[in-house]
Amino acid sequence: MAYKTKCVLVASVLASATVFGAGHEQFAPKAVVCGGAIAPVSVTTNARGRVLLDFGKHAFGWLEANVCTTGKYTVIWGELVDDGGSVVTNRRFTVDEGTIRCACTRGEFTRTGLQRIPYVNADNSAYFGQNEPDGAPVGPFGTVMPFRWAEIIESPAPDFWRSIRQIPVWYPYDMNEESFCSSSAALDRVHDFCKYTIKATSFLGRFVDGDRERLTYEADSLIAQLGSYAVSSDYGLPRQTLDWVSDHSTWPTEWKQYFVRMCWLDWMHTGDTSRIRRYYDLMKERRIWSDCARASDGLLVTDWVKTKDRNRPRDIVDWAMCYRDGFVFTHVNSIVNALRYANLRDMSEMAKAIGKDDDAKMFGREAERVRHAFLEVFVDGKTGLVRDGEGVDHFTVQGNAVAVTSGVLPSCMRDRVADYIVRKGMSCSTYMAQHVLEALCLSGRIDDALALMTSLGERGWLAMMEKGATITMEFWDLTLKEKWRVPDMNHAWSTAPLNVLSRFILGVSPLESGFAKISVKPQLGSLSFVRSKVPTARGTLALAVRNTSVSYEVELDAPADVRFEAFGSIRELPSGHHMFSVSK
Repeated sequence: MAYKTKCVLVASVLASATVFGAGHEQFAPKAVVCGGAIAPVSVTTNARGRVLLDFGKHAFGWLEANVCTTGKYTVIWGELVDDGGSVVTNRRFTVDEGTIRCACTRGEFTRTGLQRIPYVNADNSAYFGQNEPDGAPVGPFGTVMPFRWAEIIESPAPDFWRSIRQIPVWYPYDMNEESFCSSSAALDRVHDFCKYTIKATSFLGRFVDGDRERLTYEADSLIAQLGSYAVSSDYGLPRQTLDWVSDHSTWPTEWKQYFVRMCWLDWMHTGDTSRIRRYYDLMKERRIWSDCARASDGLLVTDWVKTKDRNRPRDIVDWAMCYRDGFVFTHVNSIVNALRYANLRDMSEMAKAIGKDDDAKMFGREAERVRHAFLEVFVDGKTGLVRDGEGVDHFTVQGNAVAVTSGVLPSCMRDRVADYIVRKGMSCSTYMAQHVLEALCLSGRIDDALALMTSLGERGWLAMMEKGATITMEFWDLTLKEKWRVPDMNHAWSTAPLNVLSRFILGVSPLESGFAKISVKPQLGSLSFVRSKVPTARGTLALAVRNTSVSYEVELDAPADVRFEAFGSIRELPSGHHMFSVSK
């Protein structure tokens, strides 16, 4: 039977969208779309004798059926199945796999033709009953839910299952712009897993934390923004997110600090200073927490006690709490002060970009003052490690990793920190994995970073896939020490390997804003080859590197001028095709 979906493009709510002139289409947000009708990749009969449809991957969307025969039906669909092949029906039912999503519809088809199967929970309540905060968005297509499986309990005809399709909703990324292939099959799997996540979690037309809350948190958005840049030169979704979060900031101290980096990244990738100009005063007055800076040395004095006042700092460090590695909270916290240094440095560069030279100098001086104070207050003289806070002799992978990624630690101090991170491994959440992997790469520990990305252990991306995930999960597992915390299976803040591969293994980043000049600094570690396409604002960069015992054999197609660096050698290359060798 031929199947045609009735989905049409529907404009998403783009309240603050800006339409740019010719040549800037990749900066303007697009509407989310229906991704077409997806047929099951397998059809089986489960232990209860019911037809079970597997659509292959999780997606936010709904079920449709092309009905040929009227009659009663009952369909359950959701994110996981039990050992007997039945969709787990109670979204509050917690087993080893954790709390999962499902929906159930019992009804009657009174007409034939293409029909969307409506949402009802297995307990006959509305799907969002207690799942969504008041006013939470559902998107231009109405209620959508993440699911992979559908179980046919009752149907109007024996072959009813043949007409059922999964209808996904997502941002219209061109996923062919980017590709990655390496000598590690496991690494390629992790890349593909994270890449699909960026697309699959874009259903609202901006980045959100996942299905559990559907809120645009800055930490989630920053990692998703980096992932989006890795796979697409369409910068509309990151920009839409930036505009949204400017007016809908969330509570943690660090999350507000990330807004500054989001603006800096937007400028570096687009070459356009409009967001810097629009949000400059907001960043200067409210996002860098200058009102909390200690007069004596510029370090932030913050808190970790719960408050309803979102204009007061409340540190989070890592999430969930069981992933904090025993971090000791103090009023002078190493993580928020490492991020303060990064904020001041970024503000100095952005102020200069929009002609505020006096501010640029002021931010630069303050950054150096904070850096000096940071090294004095937080770095332990014996171990060379970063303390959690002032006056505390306790160290965590979180505090040390962020000290490296923020740039506050000089390169000569990174070795001891990297050794510590390697010993500790992923003693952190999937969110903090971004800082851990970055810190290792910035310290030259490429193989250690690769080992974590391809780990077979419980805290790894391969383990997520073994649990049935096709979108990266909120946490390493769906079972937490905090029983009240309900995680989900669809968080883009767990996609760190995607941007780490692009920015550090391939080493592709804008050297000048808007990719007017491109930096290419591949670091393959023990990988014997990589082949890739990397999208930029100037076009696609193609890079292939063969790693021999004595050299890198490089083939490069560049859409703009390139500075290529490897093994201490620097080559200035014009746009175009290049083949060369770099000796080790």
